[in-house]
Amino acid sequence: MIMALARKELRELLPLIILALLAQIVIVTAAMDIPVGLIEQQYQVIPFVGRDIIWYTIVVAAVVAMGAALRQTMWESGQGTFQFLLHRPVSRQAIFCIKLAVGVAATVLVLALPLLWYALWAATPGTHASPFFWSMSAWAWQLCLGMPLLYLGAFLSGLRPARWYGSRFLPTAGAALMLFVTAGLG
Repeated sequence: MIMALARKELRELLPLIILALLAQIVIVTAAMDIPVGLIEQQYQVIPFVGRDIIWYTIVVAAVVAMGAALRQTMWESGQGTFQFLLHRPVSRQAIFCIKLAVGVAATVLVLALPLLWYALWAATPGTHASPFFWSMSAWAWQLCLGMPLLYLGAFLSGLRPARWYGSRFLPTAGAALMLFVTAGLG
């Protein structure tokens, strides 16, 4: 039953993950000066120092984090899936742990794979005319590890029964504020 629930969650989030990874591919290839036609870069930047391209990947990952969390909570609540799931022979804790594990893994995957690809490209000698040290990418990895915080805030917002959007989405706003403070300190 647990594997079936994990497959269900992954199957429901797969279109969102695929779209996000395609967007990340376009962004990272533009950062590598590979012409893709959608985003053109007129100047050579030092990888992970010119932060513009990395911020685009972080925005895509943030949208995925919030979209996945709200898809797993608000959409299922509106469709009546929660009542069906909570009456299965699996504990509520196991159901929510599986939902959280799949959502956090998807959120980290959508940001970690493009960052790793970009960092490996930057670390390869001869790809750009600037030095690269792995410590230059530390702030991006910190944000990658902080992205589940945004997912958890949106997940909590989706579970709240409040009707007022200001009070319902307060956990998401708090998580986003903490993520931006973390980004500013890096």
